[in-house]
Amino acid sequence: MKKRIFAIGTILTLVFVMLSFTGCGSEETNEDGTRRIGAILYGRDDAFGGQVYAILNYAAEALDVDIMWALNDFDAESQLAAAENLVAAGAEGIIFLPMNDNAVQLINNFSRANQVHYKIMFRDIGDADIRAQAQANPFYVGRCFEDNEQAAIELVKILAEEGRFNYGLGQITPGTPLAIRNHGFAEGARAVGGNILATYTAPADGTTHAYVAYIENFVNSFPDMDGLLMGNASGGAGETIINTLRRLTEPGHLRIAGFDTFDGMAEGFEEGWLSAIVSGMAPGALFSFVMLYNAVDETPLADGFTVLNQRLIAIRSIEDYALYRQYINNPNHMVYDADTIRSLTRRHNPDVTVQDVKNLMALYSLEWVMAQHR
Repeated sequence: MKKRIFAIGTILTLVFVMLSFTGCGSEETNEDGTRRIGAILYGRDDAFGGQVYAILNYAAEALDVDIMWALNDFDAESQLAAAENLVAAGAEGIIFLPMNDNAVQLINNFSRANQVHYKIMFRDIGDADIRAQAQANPFYVGRCFEDNEQAAIELVKILAEEGRFNYGLGQITPGTPLAIRNHGFAEGARAVGGNILATYTAPADGTTHAYVAYIENFVNSFPDMDGLLMGNASGGAGETIINTLRRLTEPGHLRIAGFDTFDGMAEGFEEGWLSAIVSGMAPGALFSFVMLYNAVDETPLADGFTVLNQRLIAIRSIEDYALYRQYINNPNHMVYDADTIRSLTRRHNPDVTVQDVKNLMALYSLEWVMAQHR
């Protein structure tokens, strides 16, 4: 009897092992026709991460996808390990927000070796060699990121419309994907005949005390400076800068136009420190997801990879900010409903094209979002 039980146990173990290593990236993974997609995200505890987490879960439910999460991986090696674990657990595709270009390279190599589709969300690939490697991989679905350069140009125009032409510039660290914002600010200043009088580079370690010295230098050394272009206002930067300005000068003398929402924006608009903030990139996760879903479902919308640009929302008043928080920056409110999501997949809409996806993305604005939900 003991020998028989041992033999049965051995057979069951072998069957489990065989099942564990078959079907990855194929229709055999889910016999009921559902798909499994792995999602790698730095976390869900902050406002942006919570939005992305809610959007992808909602899209997965709309498409009957088994979404498998890997959270809190903050370096390239950890993100690779997360991808390996997700695929070993049955994921047929990977969507992820890379911490850096090295993470893209590692996951791209893994994707190609294991024939697993992947899609990048919220990031371009800055390194030309890594970008070429990814684009040569037939399992690379593409990337979706914000139109940062155009948004930066628009922010300069907003200050110029207010009669402000002398700027301080808060740069993103050169060489990183978001440094394209620096270029957009420079282009915008040239276009309106403005002057960038001084610059600082946002601290890479995430600390905020350096902003105090930056703003003190701007105000004390450049009395004609009337605008501040901020490449990044998140992570405490916006709050610190406004608090520093409050003790150095009067509201309206120097006004801010920048990227990313932060606590205290309502007071910033009300008191006259803010001209415009652009944000609202979270819905880009949806478009990354549907492109990956179509590829995994063996009905890709394109031959090869695609590059999508997510429009940003310009917040120009306390009223805009209230609407933004209600309709966009709200994990309990979806910009795109389940029917719209399904219409972007060939399983539910055989005629859908990449251009249809791009056309929908191009409509995105605060006014458009409000109109859909009146």
